[in-house]
Amino acid sequence: MKQGHYFGTEIDGKWWRRYRAPGFFARGNGEFDLDVIGIHFKRKLAKELLHIGWDEITSTDVGKWHAGQWGGRRPVLKVSFHRDGLALTAGFTLSTAWPEVEKLATDIQSKAAS
Repeated sequence: MKQGHYFGTEIDGKWWRRYRAPGFFARGNGEFDLDVIGIHFKRKLAKELLHIGWDEITSTDVGKWHAGQWGGRRPVLKVSFHRDGLALTAGFTLSTAWPEVEKLATDIQSKAAS
């Protein structure tokens, strides 16, 4: 598990269109984890768990902004996936080290492809 911040989930790459399904609506700090099922993010003081399955993930990217928020010089991990007929992208900050986040993005992409 890794401490991090969830920036929100964009619909069709539009930062002003946020995905509001249970577990995805509220932004905030929490714990990021990978397991055999997929990606999980548990926000502090929240009951709902954000979950993205490996079979839903289409790509990953690393940037400076996501969902209308700046990462504050921290790399933002962007995980693109399909759900309910929508193209979605969730954003997380997990580390200040760009190489570490880029490696995580590559690892997620390879697990999703297999």
